[in-house]
Amino acid sequence: MLDRLPYDVQLSIMRLLDARDVVRLCWTCRALYSLMSDRSLWHHALSRLLFVFPQPYLSRRLHRLTAEELRAQVVHSAQLDMRWHRVDYKPRMIRNFRCDSAVEHVNLVAGGNWLVVVLYDGSLQLHELGAPAPAVTLSPSLTEEESVFYLSSRLSFTNDHEDLIILQMGVRYNSQCNIYVYHVSVVDPTPTFLLVGRISVTGSVWCCASGGGYLVYGLESGGGEMVLHVCVVDADNPEPQRPQVSMNIGPWSADEDFSISVLSQHQLLLAYHGGLSIYEIPPTPPDASQARRVYPVWSKRCDIGSGIYRISPFSWDAHRHPIVIAGTRALHILHAGRPDDGSAIDYREIPYPLSPGTELGYMGLGAVGLLRAIWDSTEERNGALHVHFRTYSLPRSILDLSDDDPGFGGEELGVGGRLGSFTVALDPEEHLVNLCLDDASGRVCLLLNNIMTGERRISVIDAV
Repeated sequence: MLDRLPYDVQLSIMRLLDARDVVRLCWTCRALYSLMSDRSLWHHALSRLLFVFPQPYLSRRLHRLTAEELRAQVVHSAQLDMRWHRVDYKPRMIRNFRCDSAVEHVNLVAGGNWLVVVLYDGSLQLHELGAPAPAVTLSPSLTEEESVFYLSSRLSFTNDHEDLIILQMGVRYNSQCNIYVYHVSVVDPTPTFLLVGRISVTGSVWCCASGGGYLVYGLESGGGEMVLHVCVVDADNPEPQRPQVSMNIGPWSADEDFSISVLSQHQLLLAYHGGLSIYEIPPTPPDASQARRVYPVWSKRCDIGSGIYRISPFSWDAHRHPIVIAGTRALHILHAGRPDDGSAIDYREIPYPLSPGTELGYMGLGAVGLLRAIWDSTEERNGALHVHFRTYSLPRSILDLSDDDPGFGGEELGVGGRLGSFTVALDPEEHLVNLCLDDASGRVCLLLNNIMTGERRISVIDAV
């Protein structure tokens, strides 16, 4: 009967279904199968997904995608939603690449087809997966007397510049820390790193973050107090800038690590082992060299634990989408209110969906997005030849979707989401150095190190 309805009515009905039901229905007869090639159907489905789960790199290409490409994106998302929380499932494909022993970090660029590789000397490489050589290599400008003694990197996403790699590099010789912020562009015809900000400070920077044209870093004052420095970064003027605002948040223990997320032009979030705090960024004072004492406008004592290293990278414009933290005992969800209308901050703590009498167990290196999370759950290595990962499909309620929305699997995941797992084989004496996740594609990238030979390899895992 459905195939006898007018074509536009058929399309209207299809748009009410989720991707899995559309595909099943189209396979029932030849007449309905013709709908599979209708670009407007898949354009509507993907646009709906992008509305609640922003993917700027994909939104920019949306008008150029064919019906087949649109359908592939939607179907892949539906398949990933079904498989991610299966227990002991076998990933569809695992690819291994030998790499230089100087590789320190790897970060998947949004979309999962490009990889940022950070080398020990601070060099950056941009690799297209499967390509024999990097498309871009960027070397640091160090003098012969200088050398790197510590290095960290973090990838963050924003609506304007969706991929920002923040490189924090301690330099020996002059006891300074250099912070570089690069926009990673793979959408344009020529892949490139675009320097949008550079800061050099004397001392050890605890943590840094960027978003919305700001770079924020934490620096111990020398008197046991922590000062957050806010700098403006601009691709048109990437030269070193002085802090626009310095915020003294008070005494801080040398044992208390934390992470920073820039929520908007007015607010930033600190996540530490014992809780969360939101600070207002004050106006620029006449004398920016003096740190201004500030206090949280909102705070919550909760057991974040090692979750400060498992926090969603998409933080800018946080009133539109949540900050997600995979804590030690629960998932922590925070929606920042709009500063301009005084709306309240929404915080939720969602216990992990465990069976009665079971425990979550060890949580090691991991990554979290808006739809899914993953972490290493292998506590005892002892020469083990496998590493076990716990996968987690997050409850769709964190995206503020209505309970009766059929398109995002709310009924299947429930109020707490669902946990899954898979295992990856290791070579003898290998251990995990770095883990990253592309939330949209479900692609996972591992950096593995052989502690006996020093050899390193990159393992790319595709769940579907």
